[in-house]
Amino acid sequence: MTPNMLRHSTGAIYFSLLGVLATVDSMCIHLEELHSKLQYRQRVRYMKDNFPINYSVNVHYEDIYRTINVTRMQNRSFTEIDLKLLWVYINSQVLETVLEVLPKKHPSRTYVEGISTLFSYLRMDVEEMVENIEDERVEEILYHISDMDEQNRRKSIRPKALFDNCYRVMKQLFRCHWGP
Repeated sequence: MTPNMLRHSTGAIYFSLLGVLATVDSMCIHLEELHSKLQYRQRVRYMKDNFPINYSVNVHYEDIYRTINVTRMQNRSFTEIDLKLLWVYINSQVLETVLEVLPKKHPSRTYVEGISTLFSYLRMDVEEMVENIEDERVEEILYHISDMDEQNRRKSIRPKALFDNCYRVMKQLFRCHWGP
């Protein structure tokens, strides 16, 4: 490799790395706000106390993204970027499902809409990564969660459990500086 080729290659890697770091920084900004909105007390208040006892939402099996799922996928050699991407897209889908069942004047609606807005920003941050997916397994999962219809919803789960999963997986996957 000639010195010019090495310099060009190193420069390309540097700018590629800068792009990834910029995305991580902008994601952390949104994630820190999401972290504060998903604190335990707020999850209980908005996703448990404001719902009837034992209320559940019907979701697709793929919409339940727990820490155990992440661990299994890591053991199956999914990349960290793929896992983060899936977290953003799966939870975006979950929020849409919850918003579908909430009446317009429900006391939890503005809370869920605020979190949904943060996920919209996160989706913008990861759009470029979606175009560069190389793992067919990730593409298949993304296809499944975007192509599901009402009849495929087979799992009943409490809204708070969905938000708990979202919070726990976020803490597992992302290395942001979480405020107090």
